[in-house]
Amino acid sequence: MTREGHLATLAQWSEWGKARFPTRVSRPDWSAVNALIEAAKPRLLQDSSILRELLDRSADQLKLPDPLLCDLGVHRWLDKETSYSDWLGWVLERLGDAGAVLRVLGVQNPQFVSLCVGDYVVQREVQVEKGLSGCKGQIDLLIRFGERALLGVEVKTGDEQYEKQRGYKKSLLKLGLPVECFLVANFEVPQDKLYEFKLRLWREVSAALRRAIADYAQDHEGDEGPVIAAMMLGFVAAIEQNLWGFGTAAPRRARMDKPALLPKELYEYLRVIVG
Repeated sequence: MTREGHLATLAQWSEWGKARFPTRVSRPDWSAVNALIEAAKPRLLQDSSILRELLDRSADQLKLPDPLLCDLGVHRWLDKETSYSDWLGWVLERLGDAGAVLRVLGVQNPQFVSLCVGDYVVQREVQVEKGLSGCKGQIDLLIRFGERALLGVEVKTGDEQYEKQRGYKKSLLKLGLPVECFLVANFEVPQDKLYEFKLRLWREVSAALRRAIADYAQDHEGDEGPVIAAMMLGFVAAIEQNLWGFGTAAPRRARMDKPALLPKELYEYLRVIVG
């Protein structure tokens, strides 16, 4: 039998099969699912009410809607580590408050804090030595408090290469000023990989930024203040949604008084911030 003959035979068997065993349309029963939804609705409405209250209190502090209500979606300009270091540098510079900068980065050394007063300058990608070999690297942020102190910051969003930090602090100390260095990361980093940097988690940064931006908004209600505050909160939204994975679905549903599941982690995060 030729190839065409085989195909014709298969086609004939297919037609007989359809005639003898017709396909039945599947109609699933959703009654059990609907019952579960109705049973869960009171709890979800309660969660929605709690979340709505937290968001309202946050908005009162910020003088703007909470950043979790802003769905950033997926943008290529948020994929790169340099986007976060650039944005962090811009926000720290615009805050214009040395004390706020120290709180955002978690600086606690009393002697160092006493030196970080008045005006400061935020520099990006400053060339410093990476180690004893004298080869150069670029520290993400260098904050200069006049001729009194230096604050170095390395930013990580996914990269786990820390070796280049080995000589950064030693190199900065050669400038003859007190130096503190911080690594801002999205995960715990072993002590032996910090290379004299202190770890600051992005979650801690975003929480501190919310408080700092609330103070900024209170002090800059006119002119360009609200626009700058909104752009700062955009950075907070990027951290919370892209790095910490806080979704916008529950906050947006709560704002519309719809049932919403309030994750415990999100509840604890907002509760600490708004008090």
